[in-house]
Amino acid sequence: MNGLRKAQEKLEQAVAQALRNGASVRAVAELGVSPNTGQKYGRAHGWPTAENRERFYESRYDREEREGRGDVVGA
Repeated sequence: MNGLRKAQEKLEQAVAQALRNGASVRAVAELGVSPNTGQKYGRAHGWPTAENRERFYESRYDREEREGRGDVVGA
């Protein structure tokens, strides 16, 4: 049973590290971890970081600007 717990912890750490390093939840899910589980593991181990959030919002605003909806932010 102890080996199972260690394996579970390694999996959680690996998923969280991937998310902290910029992998998307979708990319992690493609490897066999459900999106909900990936988010759960990530949140339990320090994801999203301030940098992850910054990149998320930055890319979202950039995309809106490219599509000509820059004035709709926050509406």
